[in-house]
Amino acid sequence: MRKLTARQKEILENIHRFIAENGYPPTIREIAGAHGFASPRAASDHVKALQKKGYLHKSNLPRSIKLLPKAYGPRGLIQKEGMLKVPLLGRIAAGLPVLAEQNIEQYLDLAPDPRNRKIDFALKVTGDSMTGDHIQDGDIILVKAQNTAENGEIVVALIEGQATVKRLYRTQETLELRPSNPDYETIRVRGDVSIQGKVLSLYRIL
Repeated sequence: MRKLTARQKEILENIHRFIAENGYPPTIREIAGAHGFASPRAASDHVKALQKKGYLHKSNLPRSIKLLPKAYGPRGLIQKEGMLKVPLLGRIAAGLPVLAEQNIEQYLDLAPDPRNRKIDFALKVTGDSMTGDHIQDGDIILVKAQNTAENGEIVVALIEGQATVKRLYRTQETLELRPSNPDYETIRVRGDVSIQGKVLSLYRIL
């Protein structure tokens, strides 16, 4: 495995810090300024090297740097001392259900309090069907993995291989997945629904 140079590791850690503090990635020019490069070309070369080694991805769009799981490594190349690392697994629909991508996009750093220790994974929400519960499009939900839930709890559920987040209610004849936005209809299912977990809280980047 090709190792990082000291400068590449420094740049990778600073990209991570920038994203954590601002909620979006730095530009090449901002990276150059932070490291005292005479021109953006040197920063661009380092970013290309990090991409080639599999630590990040960048498209031609502005602010498109995305850290990949390898950036954290099996022991966490980027790690805040004492923080919990929770995997962010693709996206989940809060609207019309869409297939959830079960790949780790990155890891979130959470404070090691007792509530956060119950969280197993995170998912990014698309859609606005749960706005009544203050879950907005683009929010990240923090989920405890479990296959059961009580009436009224917000769950991540799979229906015929498609995933959605809704409030769970059981009736005598059906199982209902109810949105909290009145513009959406309740999903009624006869038979079993595969519950993937219970939503505990939000992780919102302001």
